[in-house]
Amino acid sequence: MKVLVTGAAGRVGANLTKQLVSSGWEVRAMVTPGSTHAAKLASVAEAEVVEADLRDQRSVSKACRGVTHVVHLAARMVVGDLPIDDFYDVNTLGTLRLLEGVLHESPDFERFVLASTDSTYRPGRPPATPLTEDLPQEPADYYGTSKLLGEIILRNRAEQFQIPFSIVRFGTVLSPDEAATLYRLGYRRGWLRFQQERGRKNTLWPLFEGQPKLVDLFDEQVGDAPDDTAVSLVGPDGPWTLSMVDVRDAAQGARLALTEPGAVGRAFNIAAAEPTSSVEGAAAVSEVFGVPALTVRLPLTWNLEISIEEARKHLGYEPAYDYRACVGAAKAQPTGADDFIPAAEGNTGVFAGLSGGHAQ
Repeated sequence: MKVLVTGAAGRVGANLTKQLVSSGWEVRAMVTPGSTHAAKLASVAEAEVVEADLRDQRSVSKACRGVTHVVHLAARMVVGDLPIDDFYDVNTLGTLRLLEGVLHESPDFERFVLASTDSTYRPGRPPATPLTEDLPQEPADYYGTSKLLGEIILRNRAEQFQIPFSIVRFGTVLSPDEAATLYRLGYRRGWLRFQQERGRKNTLWPLFEGQPKLVDLFDEQVGDAPDDTAVSLVGPDGPWTLSMVDVRDAAQGARLALTEPGAVGRAFNIAAAEPTSSVEGAAAVSEVFGVPALTVRLPLTWNLEISIEEARKHLGYEPAYDYRACVGAAKAQPTGADDFIPAAEGNTGVFAGLSGGHAQ
């Protein structure tokens, strides 16, 4: 069996490549031409690294030649200054080009796994708590919409050409080397500022609509506390909560979707066993790193929680890591643990434009 992993230099992609190679798979790791992050794959020497641009059918088809499986993780997460059509060209039409590639270049093809996101459920105004796979997908932003269109294209091609497929919708992906940052004052202030400055161009704009003073309220309450202070956010209905997923569990979910018979034709939410409340998150950072903790009260409550019961039932998925475990790993081995490949510093995951951390 030969699997093509797109986005193999990303956080989930690098860890999935490592897991697959360790399990005996032949892996072709696809990276963006000239990627500065491809060096992360040096520790997985058995993988065949190839360059291909998702906007170029010829290079994509070449990458698909002779593979039996595909895990499609590659995506742009933040629009930034990119032209909108270029953003959709990668995230949506890139999926179509991969499907065309396997149809024409992979005669023994067995399964296509598409990485999607909880952003397809409209995370800024979740329709339910927790989110389940049968809920309407009505994204209100560029990223969620581009991923939902990819899901639709996959289902269409799968039906038309009998392509076995599965979809994994990740919660907020987090690696241990990022964990200690998420509930720190400096990060949280920057995150709030980013959301408000971007307005309707950010993924969570429905959450912040009509709330122009959140950064001011935050600053009034934290005063001159240092940036490494642990901070929890609490609204009128209680603490903010978030379903996260450790990169190692995200890779496990994708790997199971690639192999389990019960995965075919289904979509699965992939996250930790339980959501993390901001109070729990701040307490973990405070206790592990010995820093003070503050509570900031805001006029809104955000609960982005996703159910993983379908993944447990049909994949046998059982996440091994929660947020506290991530923080513990960051304290014990700040440059990385033996069983995962660290993120690229500064511009991926929760650091990707301070966008909320949905990147693969």
